[in-house]
Amino acid sequence: MGRSRRSAAPATGSRIDPFRTARRRLTLLYVATIAVVVAVLSSALYEFHARDVEGIERRSAGTEAEGPLPATEERRPSEVLRVGLEEYLEHLGRSILVADVITVLIGGVLSYLLAARTLQPIKEAVQGEQRFFANAAHDLRTPLAVMRSEAEVALRGGPIDPAEARRLITSSLEEIRRMSAMVEQALDLARSGSTPLRAGSLRPLDISALAVTTTARIARRAEERDVRLLCDAPGPVLIAGEASALERAVYNILENAIEYTPRGGSVTVGVRREGGDAFLEVADTGIGIPPEDLRHITEPFFRGDKARRAHTGGAGLGLTIAKTIMEEHRGSLHASSRPGGGTKISLRFPAR
Repeated sequence: MGRSRRSAAPATGSRIDPFRTARRRLTLLYVATIAVVVAVLSSALYEFHARDVEGIERRSAGTEAEGPLPATEERRPSEVLRVGLEEYLEHLGRSILVADVITVLIGGVLSYLLAARTLQPIKEAVQGEQRFFANAAHDLRTPLAVMRSEAEVALRGGPIDPAEARRLITSSLEEIRRMSAMVEQALDLARSGSTPLRAGSLRPLDISALAVTTTARIARRAEERDVRLLCDAPGPVLIAGEASALERAVYNILENAIEYTPRGGSVTVGVRREGGDAFLEVADTGIGIPPEDLRHITEPFFRGDKARRAHTGGAGLGLTIAKTIMEEHRGSLHASSRPGGGTKISLRFPAR
């Protein structure tokens, strides 16, 4: 199905985590923005209250000018009011400053958390791309190493027995076919991601007929591996789809199911309609997938540990391509499995 996640850890060759640096810079940007906004709003608030205070002082002075009060040793009311208003403004300024500091501190913490959430999709995309290239290089290195070692044996000296030469050439051709299949699937994946299906290209399509046709196409492969291939598609089930793309998706799923089913096992294709959804399901009696690997099987080049030990073929891109095609059809791909208990891949489409 793909390669082990543990073998997929990207090696960047640098001890500096660029996302940690980006997170700090983004946090500083957020905090600076918050600080500027808070400072501007606080200044406007303080200025607004200061103007109110000036108005109160002017009105108080005007009232005293209308009728002079008897002179006493105590301060005049306007002076008392002025002192009180000055104390009020001073207290207001301190309160605003404290509130600003608290706001910036809280904003800094929230900015640090928000920066992580903002960068997470980018981080996952970059890490996925790194895993893709690391695993692609690993999977290409294996057949190249086999071909190199066999060529070195052939050139080691002395005449080569024709039977041995034929074996070496056959083995090399097999490795070349593996690499060619891997490259073709990588190109399919690139095309699926870069040229998404347009709504106008989705036409009424009977997935029962598609299931029958695709099952017939891969029947020879199942016979070679001594795997029974069954198709249960009783009647028309219509969806909006693009036939060639969906045939590729179903073919990839069937190919995986046959590859990971032991001799004497079976693979069953079923089609059904349930409410407003249509389902095409492929169930096998194969080796199954461990729970910790199940959610990674649509990642490029992923191959679980048990599957890798039992099988060496496959590029690990079949389910990745199938998932991409399903997303283009506004559908979904769901997998259920248990080790030793087989695997079921379910494709869900909006029914017509």
